[in-house]
Amino acid sequence: MKIVVVTALLLSGCASMSNPDVEKSLSRDQTMEKMAKAALINDMLNSPDPAIRYKGAEIAEKFLTEPKKGLFGF
Repeated sequence: MKIVVVTALLLSGCASMSNPDVEKSLSRDQTMEKMAKAALINDMLNSPDPAIRYKGAEIAEKFLTEPKKGLFGF
């Protein structure tokens, strides 16, 4: 029974990844997420509070050096 469920999940995942509309939508979502993070970090770096600027700098460093995610977010 587990084999059937796993096979169905794998096949449905493969079918959804071959659709160009799905790929474009995922790419757009990832881009919007990165833009939102960058805007938040920018606001933190421009804050008058030094503690917030420091934390923003730490987050910016992690954001810029995070490894690229491959298939399935790994």
